[in-house]
Amino acid sequence: MVKNEVMHIRVNGNAKQNAEKTLAVLGVSLSEAVNMLLHQINLVGGIPFEVKVPLAPNSVVANSMDELYEMLEIGKKQIQEGKTIDADVAMGIIKEDYLK
Repeated sequence: MVKNEVMHIRVNGNAKQNAEKTLAVLGVSLSEAVNMLLHQINLVGGIPFEVKVPLAPNSVVANSMDELYEMLEIGKKQIQEGKTIDADVAMGIIKEDYLK
């Protein structure tokens, strides 16, 4: 498909950088992602995903890579210190706290 239009938009710099990093892992450029979004809007007749506040207050997706690595290091340290709980117990806590 011919790409003959240029868009100039203002976005949050951190959001753009984080999105570019995430898209790079997927092998997709920001330009390709925007084109996909525009095609999906046309296909479904609107925004192709729910627009709502996430259930989790500290959504991993919203964190920067540095924040994510910091959280992973904290988790690693807790595991090394034996501060773990059964996965079923953890899922129960998550459901209780975030899926009300």
